[in-house]
Amino acid sequence: SSSSGAAGTTGMRREESVDAIARRKEELVAVVEATKRGAFADLNKRAEIEEAQTRLESVGGDAIDVRGGLQGKWKLLYTTSFDLLPLFWVDNLSQANQIGSIFQEFDEPDATGKGKVKNIILGGLPPFLEEVTLTVSARYEVLSDRRITLSFEEAQVDSAVLTDLGKTIVSPAVLPRGQLNMRILQLIQDFSVAVPLGTPLETSAREAVGNPTLLLTFLDETLLIGRALPGGGVYILEKEQE
Repeated sequence: SSSSGAAGTTGMRREESVDAIARRKEELVAVVEATKRGAFADLNKRAEIEEAQTRLESVGGDAIDVRGGLQGKWKLLYTTSFDLLPLFWVDNLSQANQIGSIFQEFDEPDATGKGKVKNIILGGLPPFLEEVTLTVSARYEVLSDRRITLSFEEAQVDSAVLTDLGKTIVSPAVLPRGQLNMRILQLIQDFSVAVPLGTPLETSAREAVGNPTLLLTFLDETLLIGRALPGGGVYILEKEQE
């Protein structure tokens, strides 16, 4: 019948759309892979990435479920944000610091569309610290199917892991590691400091111009693409598998 034929055609189109999204996601992830999260992307590479991004958004950017799809831990693959790129440039030019993985971890929003998000940066400070974690906590609010606003609250540094050299300096291997030495090592590795973000002046400025906003242009179960407003920096993140 004509109705069954129409349903079959619709089903085929849906399958073709799913295939196109999967194919263009693979293309985008492949083209950003060797850019060191954007640090190695020259103008030609950026144009190539933007083209691949636009192709993906053209087939999969319509159906975005922010409330249902945002929750989880997302790893940064690529950005054009000048808030982050200088960190990667310094990391490439110097051994004085090492920037590891960067994540955004979203809690599920409540009934009013509000939730919490953590921005997590893993790094190190050779030759003394093998690993240290910077966590910036924020609240977010869903403004629409495509927009969330962010309000940053606190920055915390913790999870320090000393290198062998760092341990040797704190507690030299040529000397007996007594209780005091071991306590110092433990205190360093348990070290944590949290700093509130925002002063009365900054709060007044935010009230005047509004909180930073992330415009989502693509979101599914494995990939998130957003653009910061103001500023326009692009963020491409891949969901961590549990």
